[in-house]
Amino acid sequence: MAKLEFKFERGGLFVADIFADKAPKTWDCIRAVLPVTRKAYNARWTGRESHTPINLPSKPPRENQQLHASLGDVIYACEWPPAEMTGFEAIGWFYGPEQVRDWRGPCTVNTIGRIAPQYWDFLVEVGLRTWRQGGEDCTIRVLEG
Repeated sequence: MAKLEFKFERGGLFVADIFADKAPKTWDCIRAVLPVTRKAYNARWTGRESHTPINLPSKPPRENQQLHASLGDVIYACEWPPAEMTGFEAIGWFYGPEQVRDWRGPCTVNTIGRIAPQYWDFLVEVGLRTWRQGGEDCTIRVLEG
């Protein structure tokens, strides 16, 4: 099974199982640019979500889309037409259940994976520290697949 590792500058990491069968084109586009180190931020529009900006040279289509995310969900978000295109694009992870939103309101995203429950306490810690202490560098790399 394909897996992503998210490792943080202030310490700690978590691993996500990737839904390569449910979002194959999204996975191919993301995997092609990894590993990367980017600043992780808290996504206060949505709530309990952290994300890191990404710029994929090849944009995936809408696949395995959801409007609601659960604790541990990993998503790819971008602006699909007919939305106003500002260039926003990110990989995000949720440390609580939320309706996915941006500054325009509810939006659907490609759900690409899920973080295993053994990492959930750390996932909440990272979410709170990116919110309270500001962004921190996050290195994302493929472990398998």
